[in-house]
Amino acid sequence: MKKILSLALALCLLLSLSAFAAAETVKIGVLTDRSSAAAATVTWAEAGAILALEEVNAEGGLNGVEFELVYRDTASDSANVAQKATELVNEGCIAILGPKSDGEAPTGATWAEENKFPMVTPCTMNTRVTIENASKYMFSCGFVAWPIAKMNAKYAADQGYKSAFFIGNDGGASGDSRDFFYRELGPDFANLGSNQVSSNATEFSTIISSVVGKAPDTIIGAVAGPNFVSLINQGQQFGLWDMCDYLGWYTCDSTNTTSLAQAGAYPYGKVHGVGLWPFWMDEIEGNAEFVQAYSDIGAKYYNAEIYPSEMGYTWYVGIKAIAEAARTTPDDLSPEAMTKALANVHFKTLYGDDLYFRDFDHVIAHTYYYVTAVEDTTGKWQIPVGDVYAVYSGDEMLPTKEDMIAYAQEMGYEFRDLSAE
Repeated sequence: MKKILSLALALCLLLSLSAFAAAETVKIGVLTDRSSAAAATVTWAEAGAILALEEVNAEGGLNGVEFELVYRDTASDSANVAQKATELVNEGCIAILGPKSDGEAPTGATWAEENKFPMVTPCTMNTRVTIENASKYMFSCGFVAWPIAKMNAKYAADQGYKSAFFIGNDGGASGDSRDFFYRELGPDFANLGSNQVSSNATEFSTIISSVVGKAPDTIIGAVAGPNFVSLINQGQQFGLWDMCDYLGWYTCDSTNTTSLAQAGAYPYGKVHGVGLWPFWMDEIEGNAEFVQAYSDIGAKYYNAEIYPSEMGYTWYVGIKAIAEAARTTPDDLSPEAMTKALANVHFKTLYGDDLYFRDFDHVIAHTYYYVTAVEDTTGKWQIPVGDVYAVYSGDEMLPTKEDMIAYAQEMGYEFRDLSAE
């Protein structure tokens, strides 16, 4: 019986290798969002994935076979994640980039664990995924709420702020960015209130009127895209930015800033936060060319002018990670082999010489740029660029394993150490 099983397994492996050898492309699945209210900015994200694809294919793909992106639309709805991910598996994909939003990430992690299939999410990660829903099959290449909160808190302390009001969307990462901010600053820092809105919200006047009456030193913000544009624009109308600053992330992201800058409504010097893509820094070798290649993809594939976006960069990193992992195991692209390869992959971008997923939580340790959004005095950029306040390594700002264990015990969660599996 054992001999028969061994022969059967060998035959399956031979067939899979033969299928790969005969394959026209190596498929990578992408869970995108082309039909919800948040879909207005997905072009910037998909452009980053395409840029990575073009780069790896120009380098020879996988032993001469090109990579291909296969898309499925979840409409940013967690109820669609399992079905769409399963469709990508049935399409023959070797791994999946997604889900796009942190609201979908827990569902994605659960699906990845149940189906034992590798998934790399570019969303802003919250602790529910990295602790409660941790899975050896789930990897994070996006922002992480905990270090965002830590960097915002450090800036607030350095500036002597004593109070804040929180405005964010209803995602898990949003709440984490608030809670960890106050944890970092301690009980003497005044929490003047909190409002969380849907990701589709565009009306903030009532919230802003309440905030103006409380006069906080700063707003802790956890909104992006249309949310951010509406909040900043209406805050400008109510004089909010004359009285306080805004701390968040996606500070110089074109999906947040373009329309505001074009309308002359961006409060330069008042918005601070965390970024991953210092697109304005031409002193970084290859940066200008990288930015141009990204912009060219917008024109080529979407007939749209796009500027640099943090979301685009995280999608770029995710596809690079999957492709580079595949290159380390070209003869076996099974889910288990790809999962192991992702857990051990090392690659570089212009902004990181050695990117990898940490062994105990599968989070990438990016380089973080903490900046103030300012007007470009050179005339090159019509959107805000960053005045760099500090540059931090991911390992410097991300929670350690000990931090996560302690937090899990405090909250009554079970910490799952992925390095032990």
